[in-house]
Amino acid sequence: MDLMITAHLKQSFDNWKELFDNDSARAEYCDESKTMVGNVDDKTALIALFGVDQAKMNARLSSPEFAELVKDYVERHDIYTLGEIALN
Repeated sequence: MDLMITAHLKQSFDNWKELFDNDSARAEYCDESKTMVGNVDDKTALIALFGVDQAKMNARLSSPEFAELVKDYVERHDIYTLGEIALN
């Protein structure tokens, strides 16, 4: 499964990005070599994750450890699935 995530930030993008870059646990539930991150504005980031194992991701995102990690950085995440469109 491929996902696009909007992260609504409490801190600046640069502060959040440092936290994001140092979170090695993400590689346990997605193909980290394909992960993309974009700065929409100083309080919003877009994250594209590919090859996501939904069960493992759900376990990580609902864990008390993850909540503690992001509590000062992220207001909320909006998560959307991505799919390819065949163009003729």
